[in-house]
Amino acid sequence: MNVNQETDGPVQPTLEQLDTWCEQALSSASSEAREEAERRLRYFFPTFSETQAELSDAYGISSGQERVLAVFPTIKGPADAARLMTWFLHQSAKVYSQTYVVRRLRTLVLNHLGVMADDQKSALRVSLLEAIREKGSEMPAFLVDDITRTLALVVMFTWFDMSESRDVIDQVLEGAVHRVLALQMLRAFVEEFNRELPARYIARQRRVVVAFRDKQLKAIFAHALEAMRAATPAPGSDTTAEQRQALSQSLLLQRDCLGFDFIGLAPDEASDDAVAIQIPSTWKDVVQVDGFLDAYFDGYARSGPPISSQFIEVLVQVASIRRSFYMEAVRVQFVRRMARGISEILSGTIGLEDVENYHHLCRLLARFRCIHTLVEIEDAAEYRDLLAAVASFTMTGLTLWEWSPNSIAPLLTFWAKVAATHDVRDDSNAAIAGDVISETLPRVVREFLRAMVAATARAADSGDSPLDNTDLVLENMSSVAAIARASYERCAPVVLETLREMAAEYQEMLRTGQDVTVVELQLAWPVYAVALCISARQPYRSLPEDDRRDADMFATALELDRLVQQRIQSNISTPPCESLELALLQTHVAFRSSFIGEGGHKVTAVFAQLSSLVGLPDGAAVLDLILQKVLFNLRSWPAQSPVVHRSLQLFHDMTAGYVSVRQVAKLDTITLLLANHSSEQLQFLHSIDEYKQRALYYGGLARVLFASDTPSPAQFVEFMHPWTATVDELLEMPEEQLVQDAVRPNLIRVLRDLRGFLAAISSKNNFMRFFEWLMPQRIELVHRAVRMGRDSHVQIAGLKFLAEFAYNRTQRLNFDVSSANGILIFREASQAIWEYGRLAIDSREPVRNVYKERYKGVAVCFTTLMRLVAGKYVAIGVMPLYGDVALERAYQTVLELLRQFPIADVIAYPKLGKATMSMLEVLLAKNNIDLVQLTESAHEQTMRLCVEAFDHAETAVSSAACSVIDGLLTAAIECADAGRSQKLVELVQARPDITQHLLKTMLNIVLFEDRPNDWSFSRPLFCLMVLHREFALQYTSQIVQYQPVERRGDLIAALKDLLSSTELVLTTANRDAFTQALTHYRREVTAKNLILMVPSTQTLGAPVDIMKSTDTEAQEAMAE
Repeated sequence: MNVNQETDGPVQPTLEQLDTWCEQALSSASSEAREEAERRLRYFFPTFSETQAELSDAYGISSGQERVLAVFPTIKGPADAARLMTWFLHQSAKVYSQTYVVRRLRTLVLNHLGVMADDQKSALRVSLLEAIREKGSEMPAFLVDDITRTLALVVMFTWFDMSESRDVIDQVLEGAVHRVLALQMLRAFVEEFNRELPARYIARQRRVVVAFRDKQLKAIFAHALEAMRAATPAPGSDTTAEQRQALSQSLLLQRDCLGFDFIGLAPDEASDDAVAIQIPSTWKDVVQVDGFLDAYFDGYARSGPPISSQFIEVLVQVASIRRSFYMEAVRVQFVRRMARGISEILSGTIGLEDVENYHHLCRLLARFRCIHTLVEIEDAAEYRDLLAAVASFTMTGLTLWEWSPNSIAPLLTFWAKVAATHDVRDDSNAAIAGDVISETLPRVVREFLRAMVAATARAADSGDSPLDNTDLVLENMSSVAAIARASYERCAPVVLETLREMAAEYQEMLRTGQDVTVVELQLAWPVYAVALCISARQPYRSLPEDDRRDADMFATALELDRLVQQRIQSNISTPPCESLELALLQTHVAFRSSFIGEGGHKVTAVFAQLSSLVGLPDGAAVLDLILQKVLFNLRSWPAQSPVVHRSLQLFHDMTAGYVSVRQVAKLDTITLLLANHSSEQLQFLHSIDEYKQRALYYGGLARVLFASDTPSPAQFVEFMHPWTATVDELLEMPEEQLVQDAVRPNLIRVLRDLRGFLAAISSKNNFMRFFEWLMPQRIELVHRAVRMGRDSHVQIAGLKFLAEFAYNRTQRLNFDVSSANGILIFREASQAIWEYGRLAIDSREPVRNVYKERYKGVAVCFTTLMRLVAGKYVAIGVMPLYGDVALERAYQTVLELLRQFPIADVIAYPKLGKATMSMLEVLLAKNNIDLVQLTESAHEQTMRLCVEAFDHAETAVSSAACSVIDGLLTAAIECADAGRSQKLVELVQARPDITQHLLKTMLNIVLFEDRPNDWSFSRPLFCLMVLHREFALQYTSQIVQYQPVERRGDLIAALKDLLSSTELVLTTANRDAFTQALTHYRREVTAKNLILMVPSTQTLGAPVDIMKSTDTEAQEAMAE
């Protein structure tokens, strides 16, 4: 193609101009320059898959109200676009240009390769392969990778249709390109075939991937293996740069081949190390050969980093091959050679000075032991040598936390797996290395604790402590606990001895007044070990003597806890240690879950021992102790501390179960707490910013208070007394005094506390007690809070309380038919909505944070109204009949609030958008819509909101938008069909432009996109087609006009089935039939890969009439 040739219409740009635009699009610091360059490039390199935003920005012409993508005149379809892109790829020498055009080409191939003729597909395939041959050696690796991945897509989509596509891989294997380049290409092919494509391609992709796995993957792996052997240096020889590159690429290719999705599931990068690789049995002639493992161990020994670590990475994959892949004799040989190779590396410390080599070797140990039980060689010398070498290596490795922190976990996993299959009766059996295991397990526990204690001391100054990552601590400790439990007689004394020694040292330092900051950090390790050992107890395997050991450790931890509490109470100058406190809490959690639990079963041995040691004779005494520990933490630690959150979480867990909450309710400590729940001594209650903590606290207290289901009135009154005094005191103050700094925190606190307490009430009787306490006088405080227009925090606290008060949680608001309570709740909540709405609408003050000061309150109002209407505990339909204006005022307020704010903002803020659509879904439901006085502007605003919500990030919001439209249109159509005159019918009929726009938008979504909620879109779409049948036919026909001729036949047939699936009369049966037809349409277009092209200026074809087209005409359209 001549870049300077003259054409009819716009002049084709020069190669230099295209290069400049590509560079600007990918690297310009100016967003305007990038957007302008993108706009120009889309004109010359269209993918026909542009989004609506891109379509609006592109050069375009208007066709009615539709935007049509403008493209270069010579481009009549995807094949022409692909031809121009590949020409530019060959002609340009700029990396930016090649990168940009390959990415555009990939999108084009992914969506529209199916409309190209076979010769066009073949030309594209050849052109891409030729580009790699010509320029691959000069291109950066990522660019070769991108081009190969695009080529792989072409091969994948034409695998069964064109035998030449399957030959591409054979050509690469046979040396069509340079050796290193071939390895890089094959790796890209394997990765692309193993990558999960979008859902619409999954079925087709799996068929191709299975064929690729069966016919090509083994040959690729064998090729990589031979390349590795050829590139591995001889002992003592040097290697060239090309040789090192070939060796690296061959190893990476082997790793990807072994990591292939062999069993047809989506690849999981976060898979557990115990997952076996399911390679087919047909690979035996490649893997089960003499010297297979020797090649990797020799290559590792002869190469340096980073290639040496790649050898170990492949060995990790090889060790993960399923055990059933090998016959018994072969498996014994494999395990022996693997064990011998690992032992040689460990004994000679070959390459272990490199952190990557070291880490991958730790992974190899864990994976090898997870997949292979090693029973095949347990009586062989290799087994004993391996365990001895790993034991020595582990003792050293545990001290290297700073150097390789992530390597400790696989080392512990290895020994945890060894321990899991070790029988303590074999401790002295040297024939199967039982003596090595029995000696090593307690050493691992001891050395791990010592190493972590030492690392913590070293990290005290740097601030990078191993205790910082609590999840990793618990993960490692779980492995240590599994090791300890396997030989508890030997390991439990190690943990207990370590804890006692350090606790004694800690006690002495406290007595002499020394700084204990570092020691407290170090103490967290043995305390965590105690907690996890107790937590790992298995009732059906635990012996009475094991339970007594648990009691000894728990009692020692309690003594340490007593020392810590004494230190905290003694007005210390240095702050207490959070890590140690969290570890002590973990011991309480572990003991409760293992020995008390939900059922409250008593374990005689443990409580007999505890009774003699610390005077705790049963589970109730331990629960009381745990509760005292929780309260001590709440009194001693600031609200922001994780200790407070963990303590409250423990309190929540103790009160969440049906049995456990009744156990707690019998404790003396909880009785005292119920009488003094708002004590000034509880530090976290002083904060007004930690609502979730207050909710956990008061939610637990509410469950305890109502544990008997019928608490006495005196108990309830006594519990509510602190709040009664506070609320009554605040009510006596004038409103202007509530905003003062001395009063405002008390107002926020009481509203949040009441909300947390109310959220835990689940029964009607208990709710009625709260209702009677609040109504009718004390609810006035909530209204005062809502009216404080200059303090959004107070307003939000009041509104959120009302949202919870109006929430029919667990049907707690289902009052008797004769009760007026529901109406009273509705009046108070709707009054608050009206009060807040008036202030928000009339306010002219500048807003610094629009969400916190405006939209957050609006969202709560919408949620409150949704709960009022959806709760169905009040007959709102009778309110207008009796002249009650509460409903009308609430509806008018929320509709006016919707008009006040930009639509883009309503959707841009996720919580506001979700609350808005949920509220509209309930308000405009078919059975409620008669109560809403929709004006023309409100109707238009609602429809615009729904259109914006179609693209919301949450599927539930777009589904709610569909439900809003469905309810509104269904009511309008049914009223019109019944001949009833209603304003809603007039609104819909007066604005056909709105419904036609909705119809076009929904058709675009259904036809051009693949949404997970097609069912939701089908309901309003059917209503719209009932209203505008001819317009729907015209618009779908117009869409078909813009599709390639090759695609029109199948598309016409599919659309005809959809549009003629049922009679366009609004009945439930017809609606369901249309939904089924839409599902069938989706299956058809997925099976035939009918991805529609965005209309463009150069793809307009002859007019079609979908409903009049016969099957013969459709076939003729395909044959054109």
